[in-house]
Amino acid sequence: MPTPSEGHIKSRKQDEAMTNVIRGEGFNIIDVTKYETIAAMANLAVVNCQIHGRNALNLKGFFILNCPDLTSLASQLIYLNLSFNDISSFPTEIFCLKYLEILILRNNPINEIPSEIQQLKFLRVFNISFNLIMTLPPGLFSLSHLEELDISYNSIASIPQEIQKLRSLKKLVVDGNDLTSFPSGILKLNLKKILFENTFTHPCLWKENSLNSPQRLVQLTSLFFLKNNLHTYYDVIPVEIQMLLNCTSRCEWCQGPKFGEGYHVIQSCNVFGAIHLPVMFHVCSSSCYNEVIEKSFV
Repeated sequence: MPTPSEGHIKSRKQDEAMTNVIRGEGFNIIDVTKYETIAAMANLAVVNCQIHGRNALNLKGFFILNCPDLTSLASQLIYLNLSFNDISSFPTEIFCLKYLEILILRNNPINEIPSEIQQLKFLRVFNISFNLIMTLPPGLFSLSHLEELDISYNSIASIPQEIQKLRSLKKLVVDGNDLTSFPSGILKLNLKKILFENTFTHPCLWKENSLNSPQRLVQLTSLFFLKNNLHTYYDVIPVEIQMLLNCTSRCEWCQGPKFGEGYHVIQSCNVFGAIHLPVMFHVCSSSCYNEVIEKSFV
């Protein structure tokens, strides 16, 4: 039979062991409960929005991993704020919102914008700053009503020429990206304001960012052949030559054919309230290159 001291020691050891187990389990349960509570609150916000017929939903700072189901709000929501959350993939739940006008996805670890964003036909304001975006999809440039685009503090190295399609765009914010210049198509926009601080667009970098390699002889002769309409002097042109002459892109200055990479030139433009906006032109020949250099963009 154990002595009192021995029994006391055993009971104390069992209590300590049980206490440690209970604390460990309790900690895990609390963690899960916290997230489930947050997700439930987000879903409750959706329900309240539906019941009271509201057209704005603010889920800022909920730290949710996924966007809640928004199907019930498909025809009434025009404003959605999902900023400061932990959403890693672009929330496809948004695409059901037929009349969405303002979408804020600031401060999320989203790394890609799907081209399906073109389904948001009435979108006027789109903010996806402080994410992990590297490229802009073609569908983004189909948003004909877009007035404000904030893609600041991502990892975007270039803006496609297709940005010229956003004819309603009034404000463009690209601060904190890896940009070295802007495409020439940006000059066709009606911007009121453009912000591009903390990028690689300083004039000291223009020469380095617009270096040209010598054009190949076959590219120079092809350009000369087409620009002088020499093909009209031949009844038969070999298939190989025809294929070569068809491999062209468009010069961004004269709008004529361009073979290979052509020439790159950055021109300083004082437009949209900005000074020394670096615009990159991809041109076909040295003559177009010189014309761009001599042109004043004010």
